[in-house]
Amino acid sequence: MKYASQFKGRVLCISSAHFSGNTLYKLKSIFLLLYGLIQSFYYLFKIKPSHCFGFGSYASFTPLTVALVLKVLRMTKIHLHEQNSIIGKVNLLFAPFSNNIFINFDNIINLKSRYAKKIYHVGLPNDNKIIFKKRSINIVKDKKLKILIFGGSQGSLNLNDGFLKIIKKLPGNYYKKLSILMQCPNKQANKIKNELKDLGVEYELKNFFYNICKILDSSDFVVARSGAGTINDIIQSQIPSILIPLPHSIYNHQYINAKYLTDKKAAQLVEEKDLGSDSAYFAFKKLFDNVDQRISIIKNLQQIKILDANKLMLNKVFK
Repeated sequence: MKYASQFKGRVLCISSAHFSGNTLYKLKSIFLLLYGLIQSFYYLFKIKPSHCFGFGSYASFTPLTVALVLKVLRMTKIHLHEQNSIIGKVNLLFAPFSNNIFINFDNIINLKSRYAKKIYHVGLPNDNKIIFKKRSINIVKDKKLKILIFGGSQGSLNLNDGFLKIIKKLPGNYYKKLSILMQCPNKQANKIKNELKDLGVEYELKNFFYNICKILDSSDFVVARSGAGTINDIIQSQIPSILIPLPHSIYNHQYINAKYLTDKKAAQLVEEKDLGSDSAYFAFKKLFDNVDQRISIIKNLQQIKILDANKLMLNKVFK
């Protein structure tokens, strides 16, 4: 519920689960999915929506299953949105039954050509309260750099450990030039605090960021995972970044998301397995030292068109 805490509308919770884990967990998942299916039937037949939107992930499976029943009964239409560069399993399953397939990136690798007539590139839906500002390229040299370390909902632990390996290699005079804001799970906080304190680095640790767009706007560069939401936040804030894809993401979609930016020279990519290597260290140090490189990345990010997904989707659905 913390991810929906700032949503002003009504939120209904439905049980869900995935099938990773041991046999006991999988049995539990079957029970949760069946219960979620019952909940979905109850809510959707009670609400009788004329339009149902699915945004992927296992959590959307049971509501979309019920939405399909409603569609057969001519009570609703199904619209899908895929935020990643590779369409996920649930969206792929329901693609044949959807009225529209909205996509975040301008190319989806594994979506068959027979769906072309109902595919629309719209970008990622966003909070209408977000104000887009052009990042200044008049960077003040020799000022303390604010660096955001942002692992997202599932990737902070290894990312934080890897980042520590990098900054420990820096010359001692660099530590006074750093200000670090890090997303850090509670179970890792004491370890990170002690290590950063020993280095003499200015730092702030947060378990969760509610105002990530504002934080990105005020940071100089970010070390982050490459989920679709993070990629869009980076584009919107035009912030230089080193992207560390989550290595076990489904279909390796985070790597392909990151390539979307690196192919445009709008980010740097380091794989998690290389975080302890000299190449990762030099990539970080170069971005830290080289103002011209950061300016070049900012300019390349500013060339990427930001679409108004909210408006485009609503216009298509209610035209």
